[in-house]
Amino acid sequence: MISRLARTPTLEADIALGVRLAHMQGREISPADVIRVLNEARVKYVLVGAHAANGYTGNPRATVDVDLIVQFPKKAAEAVARAFPNLERHDLEVVIRFMDGTREAIDLMKPTGSSLWPELLAEAREVTINGAKVRIPSVEGVLAAKFAALVSQYRAYEDKLIDAGDFIKIAKAVATVHEARLSQLGDLVHPEGGKELLQHVADARAGRRLQL
Repeated sequence: MISRLARTPTLEADIALGVRLAHMQGREISPADVIRVLNEARVKYVLVGAHAANGYTGNPRATVDVDLIVQFPKKAAEAVARAFPNLERHDLEVVIRFMDGTREAIDLMKPTGSSLWPELLAEAREVTINGAKVRIPSVEGVLAAKFAALVSQYRAYEDKLIDAGDFIKIAKAVATVHEARLSQLGDLVHPEGGKELLQHVADARAGRRLQL
């Protein structure tokens, strides 16, 4: 076990606060809006990205889009396209992205994009946000997802810096994470990823710079 206590997050309230902050910045599509569409289409999902991370950082922030890993990307994308016809659809290698003009609105991440994604789909926990049931990863899952973003060849460096900030806040705010589980999830990102992920957590808690 790794233990250290900073500001204790309030999971559901902090995610809800992050949604309100996004709305204040003109982001009209909330996680609940997209999840309702996926539920009606019977597509399994897990919410990731900043909206999920907000539940664990102890310091929620606004975000420009809604990120979800989806079990059936094509089926999910067709349902989202019908529900949000004003958005422009882009089918990329690891994600189906919906754009609102020049801004990202919804990312449907393909489960084949990482060996980690099916695991997060399977382990997701259900929480209630503003009266809606939402599936999110455990804290270990969110840390592993942020780690995957940090080492991804598809992620822009400036976005990795934001991910690093989220990662550090989570590592400092959450009292306990399970080393064994974190290591297992890290190894799904890349070989020896578990060891690297544990080192990132230790570095974050010690105030050392993450090696990106």
